[in-house]
Amino acid sequence: AHSLLRHSSRSKAMALEDNGDNPDFVEEIRAAAVQAGGDFNSFQMGCLVTFSVILVLYAYAELLFSKASKSGSPNGKGRDADADLKDELPVSTSTIQGGGGGGGTNGTDDNDAPEKIGQLAPVKCLMGDKHTILGSRMTLRAWAEFGVIMGLFYFADRSGAVPDSDKHYDRDLFIAIFLALGVYGWYNTLHKSKTHAPLNREQTEEWKGWMQVLFLLYHYFKASEMYNAIRLFIAAYVWMTGFGNFSYYYVRKDFSIGRFMQMMWRLNFFVFFACVVLRNDYVLYYICPMHTLFTLFVYFSLLLGKQYNDHTPALLGKLLACVLLVYVIWEVPGVFQAMFRPFTFLFGYVDPKKPDVDPIHEWFFRSGLDRYVWIYGMVCAFFHPRYEAALKWIDERPAPARVSIQAVILAVTLAVTAWWYNTYYVLDKLEYNVVHPYTSWIPITCFIVLRNLTQGLRSWYIEIFCVCGKITLETYISQFHIWLSTANVPNGQPGKLMEVIPGYPLVNFGLTTLMYVGVSQRVFALTNDLKTACVPMNNRLIAMNAMFAGAWML
Repeated sequence: AHSLLRHSSRSKAMALEDNGDNPDFVEEIRAAAVQAGGDFNSFQMGCLVTFSVILVLYAYAELLFSKASKSGSPNGKGRDADADLKDELPVSTSTIQGGGGGGGTNGTDDNDAPEKIGQLAPVKCLMGDKHTILGSRMTLRAWAEFGVIMGLFYFADRSGAVPDSDKHYDRDLFIAIFLALGVYGWYNTLHKSKTHAPLNREQTEEWKGWMQVLFLLYHYFKASEMYNAIRLFIAAYVWMTGFGNFSYYYVRKDFSIGRFMQMMWRLNFFVFFACVVLRNDYVLYYICPMHTLFTLFVYFSLLLGKQYNDHTPALLGKLLACVLLVYVIWEVPGVFQAMFRPFTFLFGYVDPKKPDVDPIHEWFFRSGLDRYVWIYGMVCAFFHPRYEAALKWIDERPAPARVSIQAVILAVTLAVTAWWYNTYYVLDKLEYNVVHPYTSWIPITCFIVLRNLTQGLRSWYIEIFCVCGKITLETYISQFHIWLSTANVPNGQPGKLMEVIPGYPLVNFGLTTLMYVGVSQRVFALTNDLKTACVPMNNRLIAMNAMFAGAWML
């Protein structure tokens, strides 16, 4: 920054042209960039250019909208801005429904897609088509806001302008924060569900929410003593990947490209830009590639031979095949490395503090910890109707019989939980990691049984945890850069805390948490808004949007 300021009397291009052969000048620029969190690479410059273009187009769209809004009809009443502009401009042969610009069609008819790339909304916006720019205003706003958020990430975690501080673990404070949130949620956001079904949407969102709160507090306070519990929480997330995806594809039988691509967008849109803007590897945010991989496994296991999914023997055979596949990939020596080594550019990761580690090791370790539990999620989804019928049968028993059955289930479940705790959970970190892939299903099952033991337990949920559960992916990624700190190191682990008010740790925790959660909620909303615009339920339009995106990146 100082180097560029000294050349402010000339343009950047002239400065580089005049001094490009000067080693001192080049080193000065490099040193300034390193101090600001690392050299800009071509991908980062591409993002900067892209978001700059989007900001200009969005500003122009707002100008057009303001101009049209101020115009009036002969009777003095205001008119719709879009209608005014249509009167002012010739009607284009391709409206914003040409793709990727907001308000795009969600229809499944490929005939709705434009015939040529040049008719796509992004291309027409770049060509200055006023009609398309105005029609794309909301999508341009979403892209512009997302670009500002990514700029905030870079400023907070790469510029060096925001100081950081060390983590300090206080068990009492850790517990107090979680209990305070839980008590607040119980008294103010306790709601009754519309269904008595076990594992209903509200219940699973609540489950994800309170686990995510503990997961984030674990990172913020460096609560190492909770390591085994956090491993279990992550296993529960992966279990939900198997359970949720199986439930959708098995029941709805929707294997469409549009649905599949929207799922991939949801899992990878945010993390893609985080990797590019912050110069981090994909596996640093290992939750994203892990869920993506297991989602692909579920999808293709049901897609292949989908006509046999309604035949129980065939379906159970598919589940067994998944078990065998996982065993071969992760437990037969050399198979995992042979399978993923060619994709080191995608799945490789080296912690700057441990530069001598095999780049594939982190991916092998992270994905292997929960390699089986997604299959157990599929099994639970398959037997879910039977489980629901069994609970309904218990609820319909006379009170004495119902209470007796529930008491027996409670006693057995608590006994199994106590056995698991004393046998496995109390192991130290390294020993627990060895048994975790084979035992994580036990506490998950016990929790499900206890959470759904009675109709009353199934009927209520705490809304505040549901809200947290909906943005787990966004809070997971955002924590690295605007809550914690990687100390300006690309691929660095978030071992520090972002400190906006030095010397006041609790005030700092409160302020940064408010900003962090608010940004995460906005990213969640923007991801869904842009998904509708960029990945519509139209195969040809998806393909054309992908071609445009690829050409733009090149």
